[in-house]
Amino acid sequence: MNITLLDASSPHWGSEVERAGVELGAGHNQTLFPYHFLFVTLSKIGGWLAIFEQEGRRIGVGFLFPRRLAGPGGRTQQAYTLRYHALAGNRPDHAAMAEYAAACSQTLGGAPAVFYDPLAEHPYERSGEMIGPVEIGRPDAEEAQALRRVQQEVWGSPPEFLYPADIHSRDFGAGASLVARVDGALAGFLFGFHRFGGSPLPGDWDERYGGTLRLESQTMAVAPAYRGLRIASLLKRVQAQQAWQEGIGVIHWTADPLQFPNAALNFGLLRAVAYEFAADLYPFRNDLNRVHASRLSLTWLVASQRVDDVPMVGGRAEVVELGNRPQIPRANDGWRSVALTLDAPIIAIEVPADWTALQQTDLEAALAWRRVTDTVLQRYIGAVEGQYAITGVGTEGERRFLLAERVSAGLWQRLGRPVAASIFTSKKE
Repeated sequence: MNITLLDASSPHWGSEVERAGVELGAGHNQTLFPYHFLFVTLSKIGGWLAIFEQEGRRIGVGFLFPRRLAGPGGRTQQAYTLRYHALAGNRPDHAAMAEYAAACSQTLGGAPAVFYDPLAEHPYERSGEMIGPVEIGRPDAEEAQALRRVQQEVWGSPPEFLYPADIHSRDFGAGASLVARVDGALAGFLFGFHRFGGSPLPGDWDERYGGTLRLESQTMAVAPAYRGLRIASLLKRVQAQQAWQEGIGVIHWTADPLQFPNAALNFGLLRAVAYEFAADLYPFRNDLNRVHASRLSLTWLVASQRVDDVPMVGGRAEVVELGNRPQIPRANDGWRSVALTLDAPIIAIEVPADWTALQQTDLEAALAWRRVTDTVLQRYIGAVEGQYAITGVGTEGERRFLLAERVSAGLWQRLGRPVAASIFTSKKE
């Protein structure tokens, strides 16, 4: 048996991911991850594609996901979940499973690999904690299946864009898996994955918060019938609490910069920071993404003072009224004009008031907004001194803005100031 491991640095990464999708019946195989996740995110979190061959023919494809294991003395040990898909009915026996996992471990320099068969039965670990009228906890098997329905309800996604239900099992070892319940009914969800490293953290954040093992918060949704209960905020805060209890101080996720309600949550309430931007990151379209999917990469320091200052319940998003701050210059006037030579402590980047509705009612204007804001964000956003990091949001009448502060050592020190006590220890009352 031969094994080939690839990551995104390989020139064959894209073609092999696409080939695996064809071989495994993407669109009909409910155990297969969406193509956009495999193509973009798997490698970003430190994952690998494994190709298994025997006597010159492919017998299986595996995806290696970062995993956290408890090592000697309770120390965190980096490991992998080998999510294995057999080809042409070649499902391995227990001896072969051990052989495949050992081969991956050896190729990965000795990091343990845990074999995982998505077609097998796996245990789920339902839990729940009441926070006001909302219960937050891990899903059971029935709820895990129902999450696919919620994904379709929120995004109108075809089957090939839905995440497998089994990733919420205890055996898979995902970095986070949470659901929200209201009166016992499934109201929302949030899940993510462990991440090995990533882009260098600015200032002294790596030392303070540990950049080796992070969390990639992948997907969150709240069913339309339950919006207005601040479920999204509760899901994120519980995710942060659990991460910190595991010794993880940094959570990342991506967000569309043009979705202002999300920006108000991410920057105004959760106090995340964005200093990385990628134009046209994801190769997909759905009802909420009818133009190319550009994304901000957000960094959340879950044990920083500015994050801990916001209570679990009752916190309000900080939204700056720009009519009272005329000294803050505008980087763009809608999609009509841009200013690319600003040099001020804070700048305002205008985004649509209702990006979802605009994509449905005026696709030409939506495309123009995306082009202009891509230009502005590519010009200003970055981690180098003199560039800008998005830290807040603002409004002026019906207009909506992202607020970005000029990067300096002092900015990183202020944003990264740690809290003395354990995060969220007394924030639920």
